[in-house]
Amino acid sequence: MFTILLQAIENVALALIVGGAIVMAAAVRPFLSEKLALSSDAGLVATLEEISINSWNRYNRLALASAAALTVVDIIRFLTQLSAAYWHLGLTLLMLTALTGKLAVDKQLKLRLNTHAAAAVNSEEQNRGHRQVERLTKLILVIALLLVILPQ
Repeated sequence: MFTILLQAIENVALALIVGGAIVMAAAVRPFLSEKLALSSDAGLVATLEEISINSWNRYNRLALASAAALTVVDIIRFLTQLSAAYWHLGLTLLMLTALTGKLAVDKQLKLRLNTHAAAAVNSEEQNRGHRQVERLTKLILVIALLLVILPQ
């Protein structure tokens, strides 16, 4: 019964991470990017950029909580000797670290946007931050998919 509960927590956490990343990358980001590209109003551009950052921030916090739950599940499995898959815990910790990095970059993006408003939207620093977040998102998605696909 206990192993079923741990497996259910793991499945829900991974579903939130993978599903959320796919929804954000396939639906939210392209929609907001299209609106940003078409808009010429500086106030609207800054608002759309802030909406984009805030929506990713919400997903990142949820994914971080899910990754923390995965880590707790893996630690419980080790302590109770239900599993000895060190790679699983390693991948979970790597994902947790990448999500923490994403939140730090998002904080910098939001701070830059609040400080410089519309001038920050297409700045080199802002674009570099967005590219870094995209790379981290891809890494997190690959790790989450590996955790879903590979048996423990």
